Amino acid sequence: MRFLNIALIVVAGLLGALIGLVAANGPLSPNDVSDEQFSDRVREALIADPEILRDAFYALDVQQRQAELSALQDAITRNYSLIETAPAAFASGNPDGDVTIVEFFDYECGYCRRAQEPFQNLIQDDGNIRVIYFELPILGETSYRAALAALAADRQGLYHEFHDLAVASSERLTDETIAEIATEIGANLDQLYADMDDPELEGRVRANMQLGQAVTVNSTPTYIVGGQVALGWDEDRIRELVAEARRR
Repeated sequence: MRFLNIALIVVAGLLGALIGLVAANGPLSPNDVSDEQFSDRVREALIADPEILRDAFYALDVQQRQAELSALQDAITRNYSLIETAPAAFASGNPDGDVTIVEFFDYECGYCRRAQEPFQNLIQDDGNIRVIYFELPILGETSYRAALAALAADRQGLYHEFHDLAVASSERLTDETIAEIATEIGANLDQLYADMDDPELEGRVRANMQLGQAVTVNSTPTYIVGGQVALGWDEDRIRELVAEARRR
């Protein structure tokens, strides 16, 4: 289906260029254009304006992103109660904030790491936003282990301390890096490792992943602002959604 869409868009672009060429040379009946002439005109159009293909592929990308965003928004709207009642979430910001932002993130996600500082600045500048975090370890074993470590740190009252350093890290979150972070925040390392092997915490991580599947979130970071979704970090878009939520 994807390649059919590409073909249709490309053909539409080429036909548009062909029509332009035909118009430039005067009226021409479709019966006057042979298959060979048509092919020649298409070839000429591509040579004269090779950006036709670029524009066609760009249009396809925009169309697909809009379709994905629409499908994701529908799934979140239908299942938002699951997010509101999920037990594995952690909150920060203003606990009494008038707008809630949910973030699905992966500790190994480079986009999540780059978004962390401007996101925190936005929360602090606003002062009236509540944030709920969901670990969504979709990038492999180190992501999964880091999510377990965050939950284990929570048992020592150090979730946010671990979270902030893990997201700010430029290193892969191997067990060695996790140990360094745990030591820096003053966690009991032996207890942290023991808790990381606790089936209960593994179940909580799996519950987060099942929640992501239920609301069809499959990329990070994904933000849900007052029930409205934003894919990736886009500060202007998120500020706009915050303002919309307050108007409702």
